[in-house]
Amino acid sequence: MDSHKFGQWDYTVFGVMVAVSVSIGIYHAIVGRHGKLEEYLLAGRSMTFFPVALSLIATFTSTITMLGVSAEAYSHGIMWIFSEIAFSVGQLLEMFLLLTLLKRLNISSPFEYLEGRFKSKALRLIATVASCVQNIFYLCIVLLGQGLALRAVTGISTTHSILVTSVAAVLYTAIGGLKAVIWTDVIQYVLMIIGVLTVTIKGTIDTGGIQKVCDAAADSGRLTFIYDFDPTIRHTVWNVGVARVFAGLGWLMKPAFLQRIASTKSPEHARRAMLLWLMCSVAFGSLTVCSGLVAYSYYDYKRCDPVASNQIDSSDQVLPFMIIDIFRNLPGMPGLFLAAVFGASLSSISSGLSALANITWEDFVKPNFAPMSEFRQIAVAKVAVVAWGVLVCCLAIFVSSIRSITILQIYFSASSIISGPTSSLFYLGALFPFVNTRSAIAALLVGLSFLTWLVVGASVSPGVRQTPPLPHAPTDHCPSFNISQPYTMTTLNSTNDNQKIFTGSGLDYFYSLSYTLYQCFGFLIVQVVGVALSLATGCNEAGVNPLYVRKYFWRSEPEEEHMMRFVRPPDSNTEEPSGLLDGQQAESSARS
Repeated sequence: MDSHKFGQWDYTVFGVMVAVSVSIGIYHAIVGRHGKLEEYLLAGRSMTFFPVALSLIATFTSTITMLGVSAEAYSHGIMWIFSEIAFSVGQLLEMFLLLTLLKRLNISSPFEYLEGRFKSKALRLIATVASCVQNIFYLCIVLLGQGLALRAVTGISTTHSILVTSVAAVLYTAIGGLKAVIWTDVIQYVLMIIGVLTVTIKGTIDTGGIQKVCDAAADSGRLTFIYDFDPTIRHTVWNVGVARVFAGLGWLMKPAFLQRIASTKSPEHARRAMLLWLMCSVAFGSLTVCSGLVAYSYYDYKRCDPVASNQIDSSDQVLPFMIIDIFRNLPGMPGLFLAAVFGASLSSISSGLSALANITWEDFVKPNFAPMSEFRQIAVAKVAVVAWGVLVCCLAIFVSSIRSITILQIYFSASSIISGPTSSLFYLGALFPFVNTRSAIAALLVGLSFLTWLVVGASVSPGVRQTPPLPHAPTDHCPSFNISQPYTMTTLNSTNDNQKIFTGSGLDYFYSLSYTLYQCFGFLIVQVVGVALSLATGCNEAGVNPLYVRKYFWRSEPEEEHMMRFVRPPDSNTEEPSGLLDGQQAESSARS
């Protein structure tokens, strides 16, 4: 344990890299001009695809990916790699189905779409509040992840690290706006790539090469693929590799994601940004899976598992702990990796706060208050950043008390309650013109209620199926291990245990369904209930504005000519899409 400490050089490198990240944000805040709210929240809709793509990667490649995915591979094996593949399939489908529609509408808040499509402020409000809750929870888990990492290698308490990260993110987000956030994300993504590549390559070399890593992982069952159709098994090829396709749907409706897509200068740049983000995010997710396997193989080679020997609290801390171990003779490298973890958290927090500020303006303030001057609009947005930042910080400190499951499962289980039904709601409106407002509201409430029941029941029911981790590495060479409690391979047969038929019945079986199925359930429930109720209640007699429906479903006349009836002529001085008509004009045109 004495060797696992941050040195002076590590603190120096860590401090310098964090200062550089924050300074870039402050620089763009100073040189940027925020005379208009659109410049502050959407970077003037002038961004090219490359920085937007890197910003998307940095925003959604958080500590949940860096630490949670590596911990998943360390404890349960390679199965999560199928999730990355399935996610990419879902994203390609979404880009084909919705990207052009949303870019044509020229909106920055996804909930504007719901009100325009269903003509219901109540539905917009329900979805907005649900999304805010989901975003707050996501940011809390991100803060928790980096707090665990810093505590594992520096001894800094989780609470202090959460406070420092929150203050830094609020500082340059409130001052600099979206452009500062995007360019800071670019640097932080480079740090993340360097950090994970460094630990993976060095760990592989120290273990004895790629073959040694593969042998150790295979001998412990970490390269085993489970093809069982039992839905209560935590991870199988089917629930991770097929059902997780639904996790790739709805990302364009995430406020932080759509905000960046809206900041691009043209639909072509938006499409390129999505493609680059998709390729890089899948590659990075696969790399973090490999880093978890390398970490296990390294400690199997050393015969000193840090989790089994109680040197760390959970597998979420394995990667930062390993960094200190393998670079103990190379001062500064642990500091670089911790800067990467800190940067991943900082980029996600700043992007999330910027998106929440945009929601505050577009969905709460703008529709309900009298017109304001540009100065007051920007002031409202900045106050919103600070307010949301304080709330997220306080809740993250509270969530830091959770220790029962990994941060990856905490996030995907809880977020599925909202993300599945809400993302399905957008597809319901875009793909089925006959779905009416009442059916959409009912479908959303049914989906939210069902998943809340399932997730809460799975969390509190004592009879749910428990999935033990795969065997730990040996601990007989751990100098600080408590020899009064010798290590035993109590989970040696956990791979076979995962494939045993679960004998529970009734609600125990229902609550034991794999958490990877939650989002699939939420999505399909909203689709089925919404379509069925609409058909039973006379469909959409009031009609629908064609702008809000995917063009494939309108065949009565040439598409471009039909759509241009509802769009203002483009401004000759800009390449930007001109956006929509005033709401009353659009509705009048739709009726005619």
